[in-house]
Amino acid sequence: MHLTGKEELINIIKQKIQQEGAISFKDFMEMALYYPNLGYYTSEKEKIGGLGDFYTSSELDPAFGNLLAKQFNEIYENYFKNQKFQIVEIGSGKGYLAYDVLSYIKNNYPNLYKILEFISVEKSPYHRDYQKKLLKDFDNISFHEDLTEINNINGIIYSNELFDALPVHLIRKINGKIFEVYITLEGDDIKEVLKEPQKDILQYLKDLNIDISEGMTTEINLYAKDLIQEIGNKLEKGFVFTIDYGYPSKELYKPYRMRGTLLCYYKHTYNENFYQNVGLQDITSHVNFSALVYYGKKSKLYFLGFTDQAHFLISLGLMDIFQELQEKGDYKSYERLNRLKTLILPKGMGEKFKILIQSKNIQNPDIAGLKNLPYESDRYKIEV
Repeated sequence: MHLTGKEELINIIKQKIQQEGAISFKDFMEMALYYPNLGYYTSEKEKIGGLGDFYTSSELDPAFGNLLAKQFNEIYENYFKNQKFQIVEIGSGKGYLAYDVLSYIKNNYPNLYKILEFISVEKSPYHRDYQKKLLKDFDNISFHEDLTEINNINGIIYSNELFDALPVHLIRKINGKIFEVYITLEGDDIKEVLKEPQKDILQYLKDLNIDISEGMTTEINLYAKDLIQEIGNKLEKGFVFTIDYGYPSKELYKPYRMRGTLLCYYKHTYNENFYQNVGLQDITSHVNFSALVYYGKKSKLYFLGFTDQAHFLISLGLMDIFQELQEKGDYKSYERLNRLKTLILPKGMGEKFKILIQSKNIQNPDIAGLKNLPYESDRYKIEV
């Protein structure tokens, strides 16, 4: 296979292989996405929206962030009234979702806004600089490169499409044995080779009772395992909202996903050519929400609920926004209606995106976003 994309980054990857020998697919993916200034997420390339490679829910309409703000205010009123309250967004990108959340809180919940401390965590220097300009009119906001820079959070930690972008290990089952996919050089090209897996991978499979089918290639996200525990350790009291696409283990590793879930996004098209457009395209995999629940418990995160975006937004009042726009009846309102429908369409964003909610040190937690839940099939059933 011939690597294409950013020549400087490709040469760095090849040099690493020449110096160290075969590297894991995880190492390759990490360099492709996060190598300083050259990786997909760390470069200044436009990634989201019409000029980028994909859309997020927050890009389509501010209602997504507005309804999140409504949920956050309910949590403040019920569990933190007149107490220290922080909202942390991890992987906040250019800050569009933060802008919608903060705007709605500022305009509708002055008591919350007055005491709120908003913390943005974003690895990319380019995105942090963009955020500082976009969010300059809001009070009590701080910007951080890494979660290690903050401690003792009381309130809410949330992320939107963060875990799917974490580098993953690739594994393959051959003759009943698990191997890990590595990458080496063959002349000027690269090829995949199979090697003994890291012990942490085998422990992960054992912990979650995962037995993949013969011949299957799939992903193991050890970064996600570590990150959810770090989040739990940073949270003293409050809630964790993880918004992303994926499934519980029972659904994620079914035999009809023999090639796993890894996909690349480039200019609003998707492909499985991981070694093309290196540094220029996104590489993602579906989130194993069972893993977030299992390892979250190790840092005292309690499983509260698992739903999809459609049920979550409708539970928080999306249909009221629909009604208001229909009553206005003007062109702009109908434009918004069409965008909002995209957020909840079955087989689309409404079903694709899931919301996992965990809590810590909250007595009898109960929140509006979990009022109406989807049917508990294998796609939604998390065994805790």
